[in-house]
Amino acid sequence: MTASVKNIPGSQKWWVYTSVALGAFVTVADQTGTNIALPAISDELTVDIPTVQWMYLLYTLCISALLLPMGRISDLFGRRLIYCCGLLIFSLGAFFAYVSSGLPVLLSAKALQGIGAAMVQANGMALMAEAFPDRQRGMAIGLYMTIIGLGAVGGPVIGGTLIGFFGWRSIYIGTLTLGMIALGVSLFVIKDVEEKENKDGPAKISSFDWVGALLSASALTVFLLSMTYSYRLGWTSWLVLVGFSAFSVLAILFVYRELTYADPMIDLRLFKIPTFSIGMASRYLAFMAGSPAYFLLPFFLIQVSGMEEYKAALLLAPSSVMMALAGPLSGKLSDRIGTKWPAVGGLMCWTIGLIVLSTLEVGSSPYIASVGMMMMGVGNGIFGSPNTASVMSVVERQRFGVVSALVNMVRTSGNLTGISVGTTLVVLMMASKGFMPDLSALTNFAGGVDFDGLSMAFTAGMRRAFILGVFLVAFGGVITLWTPHRLENIVIKE
Repeated sequence: MTASVKNIPGSQKWWVYTSVALGAFVTVADQTGTNIALPAISDELTVDIPTVQWMYLLYTLCISALLLPMGRISDLFGRRLIYCCGLLIFSLGAFFAYVSSGLPVLLSAKALQGIGAAMVQANGMALMAEAFPDRQRGMAIGLYMTIIGLGAVGGPVIGGTLIGFFGWRSIYIGTLTLGMIALGVSLFVIKDVEEKENKDGPAKISSFDWVGALLSASALTVFLLSMTYSYRLGWTSWLVLVGFSAFSVLAILFVYRELTYADPMIDLRLFKIPTFSIGMASRYLAFMAGSPAYFLLPFFLIQVSGMEEYKAALLLAPSSVMMALAGPLSGKLSDRIGTKWPAVGGLMCWTIGLIVLSTLEVGSSPYIASVGMMMMGVGNGIFGSPNTASVMSVVERQRFGVVSALVNMVRTSGNLTGISVGTTLVVLMMASKGFMPDLSALTNFAGGVDFDGLSMAFTAGMRRAFILGVFLVAFGGVITLWTPHRLENIVIKE
């Protein structure tokens, strides 16, 4: 069975949106809210911060590694089954996190949540694309991006409020409640629709590309771990080099498997279509370019500029709000005029935002950072909807799940790559000025350290990361110009 939304007219599609919105919001908000809780968890469990950070890392790794397999499984077995099971598993993980008495149980709970979140996020965009007619696909994806933006903002805000009043465990009561509400709505709204060409259950199990799933999950896990530790251990560290070597081997084996297997997890022939390959490439470049800003600016505002944490959060929050507002508008526009020019326009706004950020100096007004981030948020919102719609337009509905999962995976990989490269540029600049090549130097600097010099070195490295981002996004805009103006009837057939 392939999954689809209950075919009922009128406003019922908005119930589908409600279901998907709840699932997307709670899985994204949990990820960002967990970061807020790490200091409190560290204090209560008497565990150092680097160890506690594995909560975030495990959650992210499970999502990233399982997105593709879960997307393909939903294509074969039905989106309702996988989506609802994902919400249930996610909610169970939240419950175990709430009752946990030690770090091992808490880490296991976060891994369980990551598995459930992968099942949810692999299907959310596909369900939206199926619920809304083709002429409204851009708007639907824009609405989905709105929820992603609200989750990114709401996680720290709601999480910080709950921690302040009720302690860190209250976060998981909140996610458990929202997860169960989303599950209840989804069970009622989403239906599985039988199609004539579908195979029976045993045939589906045997046809699923288990080897490809294992290779893709292993390759992504190794890649993300290597990227995460590259700036901590150094790009020439033997562990990092071994990690990237292992990733290369696994990636080659995965490509070979998918090209030779009769029923591959992802049809790599899609990359022969310029619309698809350019869309994926520009998406990777954009998120690689933008992620250093989200990671490095809190250090700049709090440690260098001396702002209080909540003020820095409020200063950066409008970026996600602008993304949430721009997404649906851009989606509606792309439904009318095509995806090419809205995507290019979004990347131009993204570029302008990075140019603004590249002017930051020690002593610059924090509002410069806010303006730059708002422009990036606008660019992200304008770009995301048409970019995703263009990629989905060349795929038949039976493969919406795996392709929507691939879209999310490219975003995650681009983010982590950008953070690693940007942080490397920063720590190299710090080392060239005689300071410890570690961001912790800003938060735990020893007596006698020239903090003004350290701040200048950090800021100079940060500017280099933003300048590199300008060129990456601009290149993404240039290649996007090569996509067709409209995207009808460009579908790879079986």
